[in-house]
Amino acid sequence: MKRKRRRIKKQFLILIIIIIILLGALVLFRNKGSEKEYSEIAREIIKKEKIQEVYKEDYSQTLDEVLKNDAFNIAYLDEYLNITFNNDSEFITKINKYLEIGYKAQDINNIFKLSSKNQTKMLTLPKQTDFAKYIGIKNFNILNLERYKAYLQKEQKDLQTTVTYVNINLDKPFYTDSEEINPGNDLTIIVNKYHHVSKDYVPSDMKVLFDSTNNAKLIGVAADAYKLFIEAAKKDGITLQSTTAYRSYSFQNTLYTNYVAEDGKEKADTYSARPGSSEHQLGLAVDLNDPNYSAARLSDKDYEWVLNNSYKYGFILRYTKDNEPITGYMEEPWHIRYLGIDLATKVHDSGLTYEEYYDLYIMEY
Repeated sequence: MKRKRRRIKKQFLILIIIIIILLGALVLFRNKGSEKEYSEIAREIIKKEKIQEVYKEDYSQTLDEVLKNDAFNIAYLDEYLNITFNNDSEFITKINKYLEIGYKAQDINNIFKLSSKNQTKMLTLPKQTDFAKYIGIKNFNILNLERYKAYLQKEQKDLQTTVTYVNINLDKPFYTDSEEINPGNDLTIIVNKYHHVSKDYVPSDMKVLFDSTNNAKLIGVAADAYKLFIEAAKKDGITLQSTTAYRSYSFQNTLYTNYVAEDGKEKADTYSARPGSSEHQLGLAVDLNDPNYSAARLSDKDYEWVLNNSYKYGFILRYTKDNEPITGYMEEPWHIRYLGIDLATKVHDSGLTYEEYYDLYIMEY
């Protein structure tokens, strides 16, 4: 019995010794393996630069690629070892530039979590701070970082709201730094108090609306959709017709000038677009009227129908009561804007203003 116990103990000790030997061999293999993982070119430079201590670290593909591409700077050795490799075609060039600017490895790892456009922008900027908390916000724009900081401090909004509001320029007074845009054939283009078209812009391929009594026009695809929209309303017992659609720059200028003379500029700006800043000049917006309803342009029933059905034909209600702080316009339940069925449906379902939706899902930062 004693012999059997001694034999079992002996076998157990032998097993323990074998396990220890195997673990030691594994460690040695891993250490040697890490050395072998570096390319031949990299190993030669490592020896030349007398930086054999890198073998004490886990293999770094970033360091390997830097060495292979003759882009090694010994001053950045520790950073190379801690920068996560990325398959970006300009990865090596970018990381060296970021390191020159003053970023550390963790900063650079965070930079590569941003969009490629933001990464490129950061190559041209001084070192930025406090940007990591915006990782994951798809419409983050590094160029607006300081504006985000100022708006956060002033308005106490959450990060996502702050980014969106600053991007659509709500941190500035209306009509400040308005950008001139060329719509071309882009149905998604946005014109508002921060984006305008030139006085010479006239959309092409316009058609007179089928129900127009004053030669009201929209671009062809919008005019066709409008006809289907009005016919669908009629089937549901809703009578709608167009009052105004495309307006030239000069016509809008006359309207706005008259409103300013009547109510003053500050008040006029709440209900009338300045020339160049009106969606009507795009040939994509139409104002509606119910000829059977004299109290206002539309009845409550008309409005509800438009609200719940316009997107099915490619239109959205552009200026509602709830979005006045964002659009800068008083409620206009009669003003609809054509976007196409797919986009109009997405905007409707999102519950966002078009400014917000455009910045979140159409703009690329």
